Amino acid sequence: MKTPSNQTYRKLVVWLVAALPMAVVLLGVYYAVAQPGCASCHAKDTEFAQATRDASHASVECVACHVSPKRIDRLSYGFRQLFHMVLPIMEAPGREWAAVADERCLACHKAIEKAPSSANGLRIQHITCAERAACTDCHSTTAHGAATKWVREYSMDGCLKCHVELGSTKCDTCHDDKSEDKRIQTSVFAVTHGKDWLKNHGMGDSASCIVCHQSDKCAKCHGPGLPHDKEFLEKHSTISKDPAAKCSMCHMDSFCADCHGLEMPHTRTFTRNHATRAKIAESLCKRCHEASDCQTCHIKHIHPGGAIDLNTTATVSGGE
Repeated sequence: MKTPSNQTYRKLVVWLVAALPMAVVLLGVYYAVAQPGCASCHAKDTEFAQATRDASHASVECVACHVSPKRIDRLSYGFRQLFHMVLPIMEAPGREWAAVADERCLACHKAIEKAPSSANGLRIQHITCAERAACTDCHSTTAHGAATKWVREYSMDGCLKCHVELGSTKCDTCHDDKSEDKRIQTSVFAVTHGKDWLKNHGMGDSASCIVCHQSDKCAKCHGPGLPHDKEFLEKHSTISKDPAAKCSMCHMDSFCADCHGLEMPHTRTFTRNHATRAKIAESLCKRCHEASDCQTCHIKHIHPGGAIDLNTTATVSGGE
């Protein structure tokens, strides 16, 4: 029997070397088009698989939501799957493919950009909401239900964060049906307005209370400043100095210090050491204080030994 020559072996090796990249390309294209890999792993999690089958998007292909429709992105995803599952030499695709970009939702739900949507007693102008939020901020459970790792759904408090700021707080703006049996039965709003509202109402976002509750009603228990309106941050220092203010009913001292960078309100002994702190973090002081606050003591008041008068840039001798 004739033995293959060295030349034949070389041709075989060359053929294999040339065929390998082609095989990899074909497999990558196959994975990019057919995407057989998603279910083979995720279906092993029975809770996730069942939640996905029960969701409204059960018939939608995984890639339609999780991968960009651009050819280069589909090929990239296919190769990542190939070298992760068939040839396990790469890590699984990361968060960039787990997330769902708005444009993929709009590929099927384009109509929401033209007119308000009505469902479950709510009327929503999505195109306005989309200016400040992503689709998944409210609809994270659409495809995988409660099995979604980070569940985010719309809520009264969430909507009112923008509506209060924009001054659009009439109930009829969003609610089609306000009958007693159609009132919100879930979410934080239902808890803060339920039978134990007196004990639980502090669990809500006080910024949204202003929609229905006037400040004089809250002030009876909480003192001035509640509910917090959209300008509250600018005027909270003045309100906090009111003798009737009861900030500590809701806020610990650390709540103020975390934002201001030092003890707030200032302690009785603060003045003794404030010069040292001001040198270290002068920018913190300027959040609340104008230059005139410093001049009241350091310029206009004449210390023994002299003080600097900024108006004349001269040393002023000590007063009698």
